Amino acid sequence: MGVLRGVVETVAGLVTVVVLAYLMVLEAPRITRRLLAAAGNGQGDRLRRVGREVSRTVTGYLTGNLLISVICGLLTYVVLALTGVPFAAVIALLVAVTDLIPLVGATLGAVIAAGAGFLHSPAAGIVVLVFFVVYQQVENHLLQPLILSRAVRLNPLTVLVSVLLAAELAGLLGALLAIPAAGIVQTLLREYGPRRLRPAPPAGPETRSRRPAGPAPQG
Repeated sequence: MGVLRGVVETVAGLVTVVVLAYLMVLEAPRITRRLLAAAGNGQGDRLRRVGREVSRTVTGYLTGNLLISVICGLLTYVVLALTGVPFAAVIALLVAVTDLIPLVGATLGAVIAAGAGFLHSPAAGIVVLVFFVVYQQVENHLLQPLILSRAVRLNPLTVLVSVLLAAELAGLLGALLAIPAAGIVQTLLREYGPRRLRPAPPAGPETRSRRPAGPAPQG
């Protein structure tokens, strides 16, 4: 009965997620138009701009995280194939999926890959284990700050500090949401914070035409 209840709850949860996702995609444009119309022209333009920046931040984070997982999976496949571990492609795929989890994903993948390596031979297990020890440091301190900072347009130091701080305060969920939350906070500060935090508008023809004319050169 416990197993049957778990299966039913899982299926019901999946159906609910699919229905909610479909309704959100279907109704989101209409709801957005009504909210922007209620906010007025000036505020509506600002809300539309904030919405675009938030969407770009979340999309960039997901894309960057996926790229890091693909890199991890490919490198894992190369190491497993060179050491002769069977089912290297399947194991590398599992490692890539677990690597989607920030901070601890590479560790979970290392347990899977190293376990398969030790089942094959002690030498293969040691090689795979050493590879993951080195790779996890490279991913946490080099790949994630560089790739995610470009994808989310954050400073690499901000990316690293936000992930470490959020993981310390809120655990795994905090580490998962740290980077998109930092990007959203940066967008809100630029729009609603002090003027000195907002980026200066580019000097176009209209801006140059509004500048006061200086005294005519003599001579």
